[in-house]
Formats: sequence, structure tokens, C-alpha cells
Amino acid sequence: MNNLIFLGTGAADWDINDKENFFRRNSAALLNGEIMLDCGPHVFDYLNDCEKPNLFDNVTDIVITHDHDDHLCAESVLRIAAKQKIRLCGAEIIREFVGEHKNIEYVILEPFKAYKIGNCEIIPLLANHDVVTDGNRQAFHYIITTPDGKKLFYGLDGAWFLRPSWQEMLKHKFHIMVLDCTVGDSHDWRIFEHNTIPMLRVMTKEIREQNMLSVGGKIIASHFARTLHASHGETEKILAKFGMDIAFDGMNIEF
Repeated sequence: MNNLIFLGTGAADWDINDKENFFRRNSAALLNGEIMLDCGPHVFDYLNDCEKPNLFDNVTDIVITHDHDDHLCAESVLRIAAKQKIRLCGAEIIREFVGEHKNIEYVILEPFKAYKIGNCEIIPLLANHDVVTDGNRQAFHYIITTPDGKKLFYGLDGAWFLRPSWQEMLKHKFHIMVLDCTVGDSHDWRIFEHNTIPMLRVMTKEIREQNMLSVGGKIIASHFARTLHASHGETEKILAKFGMDIAFDGMNIEF
């Protein structure tokens, strides 16, 4: 059995100092206690609040989707590396952001190649997001296969899938798919690098028609902009109408 903990489910516009009402941290997740997916400025705030001070002690690998500062914070990475050896995985630019450290081994990823990361196989896919997609800056989605053969798609920060990425996704059957839902049920300039709810309605329909989900598989929305959505409860009802679950900080999915 695998578990995925959402350490944060918000986009970049959430203020860590304003926790009134419903609150989201910058998006990050922890797979099987060992692989951290993104390591932004809020991961230790989650650690402080979750009353599990040793939650990150078994982290061996940190896998970065892209270099925007809500997803990659050098200070957070270095706090983890101060306690244990880690592999930091992502595009070449991550080395410049974090710098050399005796406990950090860099794994520079190339799209569409399979890598052994921790006990999992990970395939980076190019994401349709606002970073340069050549040279040392790239934005990635990830296909992750666990040791027991379960498949997780982690696709935050991106709009419509790029065709080469979609072609690779069609080869897999997913138990969990985490999709970007930055923009709500409205039009916004961010549609060229992030999903809206109407876009997800179309995408999830195609995913199901292409039989890309395993039996009992779930599609989960995350990375919500504070200023672009209705309340958590209202958004949950909207997404449920077309079969999507909604993530929240601390949500723990077993698959």
C-alpha cells in the first residue's frame, strides 16, 4: 500500500501569515514518506502544524516540478539536507537555485526518460507552464510507478497537456492523477499556463474515454489560487459533478 500526503494544495498567492478561515499552503506532497514532490517555502509550516516532527526524517529524494519559488525554496531544501543525505531531482536550473552541499546529490532529469528515484520509477514529462522549455529551465509533470506497480501522475502547474506528454501518458493506466486547478470557473489570462475548472471538465472526460484510469482510480484537483476560486465546499461540489476529488492540506490518499 502506498500513501500520498498533500503538504500544501495552494498556488503562489496564499499568505502563510493569514490563516483565518480555510487555508492552503504552497503545493507540495510526500510519497511513501520518502519522496517529496516540490519543496517550497511552506513545507516546514505543515511539519510544525501536523504534530509529526519526524515526518521528513525518511526523505531520500526531493523531486522538483519547476523553479518557481512556491515550488522550490533553497532554505527548505537545505534544512532537510542539514539532517540527512538527499537526492535533489529536476531540471539543471535547480543546482543554481540551491547550490552545492555535502548532503545533496543532484539528479538532472531529461524529459521522457525513465529514472530510478528512491524505490520508484519516475518519467518526467514536459509541462505547459511558464518557464523556458529548453536549456537548463524546464517544467515537468511526473509519471511515478511505485514498487508494487501502482502509478501516480503528478501534474501541477500546467495547462492543456503538450502533445508529446499526452502520448506518453496514453501508455499508462493510473491509480491516482493529481491535476492543476489554479483557476476557477472563470476566464483568466492564466489559462495559457494553468487549468480552469471548464478545462478540467474536458480533460477528465478524455482521460476516462481513453481508459487511462485503473479500477477505482481517482482524479484529484490541487494547486488552487486563493483569489480565483469559490470556497472549498463550493468548489468540491462543482468538481464532484464530473468525478474529481478536491485536495486539501493534510489529505492522505492510500492507493
